[in-house]
Amino acid sequence: MIITDKMFYPELIDVYDGESALDTLVDYAANRLAELGFIETTYQKALKEREREYPTGLQTPSLAVAIPHTDPSHIKQPFIYIIKLANPVTFGQMGTTDEFVSAKYAFFLGFDKGEDQLQLLQKLMAMFMDETVMLRLEKEVDKKEILTLVTQFFKAEREK
Repeated sequence: MIITDKMFYPELIDVYDGESALDTLVDYAANRLAELGFIETTYQKALKEREREYPTGLQTPSLAVAIPHTDPSHIKQPFIYIIKLANPVTFGQMGTTDEFVSAKYAFFLGFDKGEDQLQLLQKLMAMFMDETVMLRLEKEVDKKEILTLVTQFFKAEREK
């Protein structure tokens, strides 16, 4: 069974129309994840520190996304928290320290085992390169439909 089967939750799909500052978005996500019991109290600070050191913004062929994540020690239960950003949020470009992207989606990833990280990131990268899926995600505002689009992609990938 692929790890993502246990990581998607309907309550972890959001459309965020708050302030477009990265720290504010991280605070919002951390508060929601804490409220639902997915993270340790150390998560919020660790995520901000990691994002400063190792930015997670990524320009895909269709739109910019971010995949903020931190060490498994800050995670109680594995998750993928998908947040569509009504107002783009600036993230550092992955692999750089001086380039930035205006993300329209943030996929907050919570791994409880480090070995799961590579498999999940490979699947996400495949989805990010699929222009059809990404263009549909860009237009979608319904939380249930966002979840369906993403989980259908992962299911189709598993069946290949």
